[in-house]
Amino acid sequence: MFDTTETIIFSKTICPFCVKAKAILDAKNIAYKILTLDTELSKEDMVALIQEKEGITVNTVPQIYLDGKYIGGHDDLVAFFERQDTGMDLGSFEL
Repeated sequence: MFDTTETIIFSKTICPFCVKAKAILDAKNIAYKILTLDTELSKEDMVALIQEKEGITVNTVPQIYLDGKYIGGHDDLVAFFERQDTGMDLGSFEL
């Protein structure tokens, strides 16, 4: 269903935080693949995929992988880039 080395956004067609997350990636010129719930996969499929890969249960969108690394939702993406912009070592970045 998805390549774990890609940047992926699990999204919905009407989702303000999904739009904001896409805008952040667009502003940073980061290419990404969108998997839209209820079009390309069900919410249950998304939950199961992330549960299997990350060992956590999620119920909201967006859910974001950045170059294969699970980031989380919109707020997690913002926090990730804020840490990056401050020059923090991201080698051991955890949410």
